Amino acid sequence: MQQAVTRLMTDKDFRFFEQTHGVAALSGFDLTEEERQAISTRDLFRLQELGLEPWTARWVTALR
Repeated sequence: MQQAVTRLMTDKDFRFFEQTHGVAALSGFDLTEEERQAISTRDLFRLQELGLEPWTARWVTALR
C-alpha cells in the first residue's frame, strides 16, 4: 500500500488517473481489496487501521 500512496503523493499524472479511474488505477499494485477501497474512498480511519502513518493517511484524504 505504501508504494501506491507514495506514487499518489509524487506523480501528478498518476494522481489524476487514480481520481478519474478509481480502483482500476490501483490494479498494478499488490493491494488487498480492502486497501484499494480505503485509498479510493479516502477513508482516513481505515487507511490508518491498514498501517499508514496518520500524517500520510491525512494527506491521502486531502486528495479529493
